Amino acid sequence: MKKRDLGTLAVGMALGAVLTGGAAAAGVMAEPSWQNIYVDGHQVHMTAYNIAGNNFVKLRDIGKEVGFNVYWANGVQVDSSSPYTGEAPTQTPPPTAAQAVRVSSYKGDTLNTGDRSGLIISPSGAAYTVTSSDPAVIAVEKVSGSWVAVAKSAGTATVTARSSSGETGQLTLTVTGGTAGEQPSAPEGGIDLSANMEVRQEMVRLINQVRRENGVAELEVNEALMNAAQDCAAHQMRNHSLYEWQVLRDYGWPYGGGFNLTCFTASGYHYAAQTAVFNWVNSSGHFQTMIREDATCLGTGVYLSGGTAYCYMVVGDPNAYSPL
Repeated sequence: MKKRDLGTLAVGMALGAVLTGGAAAAGVMAEPSWQNIYVDGHQVHMTAYNIAGNNFVKLRDIGKEVGFNVYWANGVQVDSSSPYTGEAPTQTPPPTAAQAVRVSSYKGDTLNTGDRSGLIISPSGAAYTVTSSDPAVIAVEKVSGSWVAVAKSAGTATVTARSSSGETGQLTLTVTGGTAGEQPSAPEGGIDLSANMEVRQEMVRLINQVRRENGVAELEVNEALMNAAQDCAAHQMRNHSLYEWQVLRDYGWPYGGGFNLTCFTASGYHYAAQTAVFNWVNSSGHFQTMIREDATCLGTGVYLSGGTAYCYMVVGDPNAYSPL
């Protein structure tokens, strides 16, 4: 049979609905029928029942003999294009596009000569090969399992991360003629310690969410730590220094704690909090600062300048000592 249809099924009388056995229901009597049934001229065996002068056979039996599939899936399903199995076909999920490789730098895409900046490569957990288009400008090193970009001289270079399956991601880094460790001055007009509070509060929320997910207590916001973090962000700091501890004392926190900073290209404050926390979560050292069990309070700071977002977080430990 080249076409699967019921036109060639000869039962000598009308085909009815499925009936699974002889029965009497609602005054309707069903009795076994002994009529011969043929498919393409060949006699086949199907259990049939006579109801009110009509033959009724199972739809599954018809599918078996004629050659189409019948199965149950939220109702009786007839698939005329598939041979009979009696089972619903296995659903194959549509192929998903390969996840792109993303590369970013903890200290942003502009570095001073001598800077060392950890590279954030995602999806995390995969093995990557990382190269630089110009090692004389930006060299790459693998340190304790993590990739680091090292600013060698002024210029621009592209860092490429390639996964074992061939997906790639790139980051262009610019090295200025400045020297690592140089501290930018505060913005003109002074520092607004209450600036960008909505973004900073979102950062607090995300940090505490990470802490909850890792079984440590949430941290309360501390005004002194909030002021110190915003001061450091407004100074556009790219490296940790004793200045951090100095401003903590200046704003009224004489104890110990820990700092995280990150900077990245941004056209505005949208997603600044999410990007900062993402960067810290994907760096083992920064992540450990986020989930410190001895910390009791938290401060955050965010500042945008020249297309770069500078983000800071400070956790306080009143039982630890300041290095100053």
